[in-house]
Amino acid sequence: MLQLFKEYADSDTEDVLSKLGKQEVAGSAFSQARNNIEWQFFSDLFAISSEDYDRFTTARWKGYSVFGGDGSMLNLPASKQIRGYFGVQTNSLKTSLARILLVYDVLTGLTLQARLGRMSTGESGLLDDCLLEIPPRPDDLLMLDRNFGNFHIAHKMTCEGRPFCIQTSTGISNFAKAVMADSRMDFITEWAPSRSERETAKTSETIRVRVTKAVLDSGETELLVNSLLDMESIKTEDLVELYGMRWGVKEGIKNLKPKIKGEQFGCRKPQGIYQEFYAHILAMNLVALAGIAATEQIEKKSRTRKKKRKLTYKYNWKNAFLQLRKRIVELFSRESVEKILETLVNKIARKLVAVKNGKEILEKGSRKTGKDQPIL
Repeated sequence: MLQLFKEYADSDTEDVLSKLGKQEVAGSAFSQARNNIEWQFFSDLFAISSEDYDRFTTARWKGYSVFGGDGSMLNLPASKQIRGYFGVQTNSLKTSLARILLVYDVLTGLTLQARLGRMSTGESGLLDDCLLEIPPRPDDLLMLDRNFGNFHIAHKMTCEGRPFCIQTSTGISNFAKAVMADSRMDFITEWAPSRSERETAKTSETIRVRVTKAVLDSGETELLVNSLLDMESIKTEDLVELYGMRWGVKEGIKNLKPKIKGEQFGCRKPQGIYQEFYAHILAMNLVALAGIAATEQIEKKSRTRKKKRKLTYKYNWKNAFLQLRKRIVELFSRESVEKILETLVNKIARKLVAVKNGKEILEKGSRKTGKDQPIL
């Protein structure tokens, strides 16, 4: 399960058991045995990988760790049990979807919290559940997109003492319309809830927020509501930069879905869907932790080079995942873990991607050309 089988159960089971020196079993035996493993086992392993994130998240922006919260959907396999649990979204094809949400460190690639649920569960509900497990800290900044751009989310963040920056639709509320009509581009104001917002937030009190209008290269203006009230330390251009960083969580979702085929499930039961979802999130965190160590190597080598590089380099995420997948059985079953980790980090640090202006433009040691390839 942790090796994230992508081929037939028979061949994957044979591969794992040979590494463990165990006798081969039929794929059907594996399918039966996995039903005895509670999906919370994988969720707990994932939680262990992220519970001490402050020990690893050395990358900072203006002294903050920057977390992006965002949701997406997963296509699920067709089966009677899946349809019964998750419901049906497309009647003609009888297909089912699941809603997911990640709280993701955009600077290191570490996932702090992840949730999977029915489509009837809103993104705000999944976020609330995630935040129950993340203690509020004054140097942890949460970035959210316009799906969370309402009063009760901003009020909740303010009451909990969580620094935040939320993209808000420019015409969805009276507050948004009023601040967009203001000629100022960056200012501090009071946000008073409307009648419906008072019912949702269960309060009539106002909150003090900073409103920043970020003008994009396309000429479009995005509205950012945030708690970063120190306008001397954090300028308007800094918040525009921060707005661009929120796309890091989209990169995390891309890692989960197309890159490691997180929608390619090997089961047709809800229990298995949860098992594999959290096994994938755990794998992403193991890649991130190994990648942090590899990044230290990459930066050290860069500093010692006589000729300074014109571009910034980072490790190739897909290669890092493949290197991890080759060794994940050994990592969980052998005593020589330190040696395996050392080999893994060295392998990751050798294959690099050049980054310029937010784009990956060259993969060192691969067959790719130097043609620009956007990260997102």
